[in-house]
Amino acid sequence: MANTNLRIWEQVQTTDTRFTKKAKVNGQDITSLSGTAMVMKATELFGPVGIGWGWKVVEERFDEGHEIYTGEGDKRACIGREVGHTVKIALWFIQDGQRGEIEQYGCTRYQYKTSYGMTTDGEAPKKSLTDAIKKALSMLGFSADVFLGMFDDQNYVQQLQAEQALEQAEDKEAELERQKQERLDYIKSVVETMQGAQSLQELKKIHDHAVRRLKARNDDTAIKRVAKELSDLTPKFTQETAA
Repeated sequence: MANTNLRIWEQVQTTDTRFTKKAKVNGQDITSLSGTAMVMKATELFGPVGIGWGWKVVEERFDEGHEIYTGEGDKRACIGREVGHTVKIALWFIQDGQRGEIEQYGCTRYQYKTSYGMTTDGEAPKKSLTDAIKKALSMLGFSADVFLGMFDDQNYVQQLQAEQALEQAEDKEAELERQKQERLDYIKSVVETMQGAQSLQELKKIHDHAVRRLKARNDDTAIKRVAKELSDLTPKFTQETAA
């Protein structure tokens, strides 16, 4: 019997790579999701905003952070505090005639110091609301592959891009042929690179990297081809070591 508890999750867990981009937040590299794309996905599943799903702002506030100083020594002076904007929402949705509700927070820096001095983000409330909506939808499984860290694996992303390119292509046969040729070119490139390896360690490194990528694509035939090349080339290095 299918697990109905995961019915929504399984429909929305995969992210359309067209609506993602890399970003740096607090020194960390992250995958940024388009809020509009997540709203579109929720609308596809539940219906129009305000009818099949929506949200209500429960709380909104500005929070003072740490003091901001300028200058050094005797000239050091406080010029204010950082301020953050926070919004709490109750996101609701209708599924099978039942109403569900999720509470979540969204936060954005409002007033802070930059290398050019103090600045204020006038769009902080809008950004906080978008953040809260995205976080609430993530509780239902929307873009779970991003939140589970799967987008950190480039092999996963490349496989997803290939699948989505085929799904969205107007000429699916042409796109399928393009992908087939791309696969053959990749295998050929791996084999040639392995043949040019200067040590057993380098050979294994090339092999292992290729296998990780091919496993993400469930390409067992290509994995066997790369493994055969490893097997064929390994004696060359073991003999050199023995000599």
